[in-house]
Amino acid sequence: MLWLVAWIMICGLSEAQGPGGGAPDNAPAFSEPKFKDRVWEVGGPRLNNLSKGKVIHEVRILGNQAVSDHKIMSFMQTRPDRRFDEKQLQQDIHELYRTDLFRNIKVYDPVDSPQGVIIVLEVVEQPLVTEVVFHGNTRIDDGMLKKHCGIETGDPVNPFSVDMAKQRMLDLYHEKGFNHAAITVREGDKAGDRRVFFDISEGPLARIWQIDFEGNQVFSTAILKTKIKSRDSKGGLLRYAFNVANMNTIQADKEILVAYYRSLGYFQARVDERIKYYPDGDLLDLTFVVNEGPQFTVSNVAITGNQFFPTELLMESLEIKAGEPFNLGRMNRSVRTLRNKFYGREGFVFVDIVSQPQFLDEPATLALVFKITEGDRYRAGEIEVHINGDNSHTQQQVVLNLLGIREGEFIDLEEFENSERRLQASQLFITNPALGEPPQIKVRSMDGFDENF
Repeated sequence: MLWLVAWIMICGLSEAQGPGGGAPDNAPAFSEPKFKDRVWEVGGPRLNNLSKGKVIHEVRILGNQAVSDHKIMSFMQTRPDRRFDEKQLQQDIHELYRTDLFRNIKVYDPVDSPQGVIIVLEVVEQPLVTEVVFHGNTRIDDGMLKKHCGIETGDPVNPFSVDMAKQRMLDLYHEKGFNHAAITVREGDKAGDRRVFFDISEGPLARIWQIDFEGNQVFSTAILKTKIKSRDSKGGLLRYAFNVANMNTIQADKEILVAYYRSLGYFQARVDERIKYYPDGDLLDLTFVVNEGPQFTVSNVAITGNQFFPTELLMESLEIKAGEPFNLGRMNRSVRTLRNKFYGREGFVFVDIVSQPQFLDEPATLALVFKITEGDRYRAGEIEVHINGDNSHTQQQVVLNLLGIREGEFIDLEEFENSERRLQASQLFITNPALGEPPQIKVRSMDGFDENF
């Protein structure tokens, strides 16, 4: 017989109480190096007791104007007082190109000197952003736009990055309901540009006047409206409250509706949207176009992998039956029944039950198979109580009294859940996630494996 340790972890307090050189014109000046960069600039950590190999005496950087030596060296492992390694130098050049700070990097042949090897790099810099300008925005401030833009002063001027920044800001406007927003890049996408300039036309804030459904026959419009998150004006009563036309929400609503239909067996259901704007562009009617398709029926139900319980007994407990329409809720409750009412009460702590719908050649039919991996049976071993905060024998005993678990008995998974609910409802411990984790019950096997319930 296998044994487990029931480990009761109580997090939080024990009482329910509150908590007591210069740059050229239009180029940014060199920034002051950090301590780590200063270390690299003066040659990096020294290597002592070198017995063989050529030592690097100096690394010279030519052609840099806006990017300082210490910043360039911070991307390199080839540094003074280290042994010269041609392969490492090539990796360093590759790393410098990845920064997008340089258009070209030329490596001269290493020069031998009495003091060691001299490495010379000549760089041609990419133009760097000197300023990011947002023009025309009044409804979303510069700080929010800058956060979504992702381009800052000192970054390389990259037309691709500028275009991506434009798209991110458009997504922000659409999320906020400004569906007619337009952004034009005036500067930053042409050769020689150093400033990034976005010209923004926000347009009106769009709100939903009316939500309707088309093509739905099985479920009424009133029912489907309760499933989605978008809201209309309720005939004008809430014209300026809770009815912003958020395109991301509308797309999510389509997925919610499809999931709802499929949970009830309409696996071929499709949902699209149609939007009609009023002349001023600040109001719209939203119509969800539904194609329900047929409802699938469960032709037969099977259970496999069970050895401890007879198939007939388990089949009788299932909520979903052959000949009925598919229902996701009933299927999931059937899995829970098999787990908690049967295997969970007999110590099968790690039983795995998977429900698998299998579509058949016959139209709108499926077979449903419950695959069971029983695992081993376990009895409760030592029950430990861990309390973060003030601790006392009395508090530990109170916890033990609230548990429906006793040493030596087969572990009951349903009782685990009931015990955890009793602990959380006892008001003996902090259950505010901001102050500490709520009371938890964990099963710990003798080999150290943990499982939450």
